[in-house]
Amino acid sequence: MAVKAQSNIETEVWGNVEIVCPICRSKKIINIPMRIIDQSKQLTSLFIPTGRICDHAFVPFIDKHLKVRGYQKLDALLDDIEPKTELITELKPQDIDVFEIRMNVRPEIMIYAIRGSLIKKRILIVIDNDLEFLKDTLFDFFDYAFQKSFDTHILIHTKETYKVSKKHYSEYLVLEGKGIIGSMKKSLNINELKIEQEIIKEFFRESDSNLGLINLRDKIREIYTLSHKLFEFYNKQGINHPLQAKKAIHYLEDTHFIKISKVYFKFLVEVVKYYFDTDIILVQDKLAEKIDNMWGL
Repeated sequence: MAVKAQSNIETEVWGNVEIVCPICRSKKIINIPMRIIDQSKQLTSLFIPTGRICDHAFVPFIDKHLKVRGYQKLDALLDDIEPKTELITELKPQDIDVFEIRMNVRPEIMIYAIRGSLIKKRILIVIDNDLEFLKDTLFDFFDYAFQKSFDTHILIHTKETYKVSKKHYSEYLVLEGKGIIGSMKKSLNINELKIEQEIIKEFFRESDSNLGLINLRDKIREIYTLSHKLFEFYNKQGINHPLQAKKAIHYLEDTHFIKISKVYFKFLVEVVKYYFDTDIILVQDKLAEKIDNMWGL
């Protein structure tokens, strides 16, 4: 069914399409802009990447009425056939005691840990001495949450261990209780981390602990995929050319089938700046700069 959606950029029509993986039968409804459907004379083929619906990649063929008329399975992806130096058994959500994490770790710590990883900070989480049993579970939790997305550097120490070695962590984002301690105490304001807050709220709201962890991982993967695509898009057009926000948002929407709000786009620009070390120049920023110069501001 097609519906009108109010974007922060403009009003446009989006359609809901029910996608069923032809391999594992996982089902999800995705939103796609109708401009993609309108561009095709007959069927529209979409590439569904790994992690968007399930752990498989495939291509559905969609008609003008937003009905899937068939699927094409992909025999292999490049990542699957490239030689690997070692085989690593991937963590599964059922291997992690999510309940213990929810009971003993403040949501603020998770929010800061996500933002710290997105901006390439080394992170140290300090836990109470009587929670030392939780260290391995916490390591597994963050390993799973950032699986196949951002590279992280997260350490976990008890208060006792940190007390005798804190001088070694002056350049770390040190998290304890429900906030930041140490030299970077004022480096982040949690009230400004709206995207991260919403991600963690959803994690705690989900009654199924395993599903909550899966959704957390998938949202972080989405951020990585979108920010990486934005980074590539900006570099292809030339880093000396200001980027049109509307054009970039349409590109991301058309390739990942997700509505990109103005706030979310600004967030992705910030991730690109710190994680991919690229400061994106936007057309509107250049115009604002010219106006300021005209008025001597």
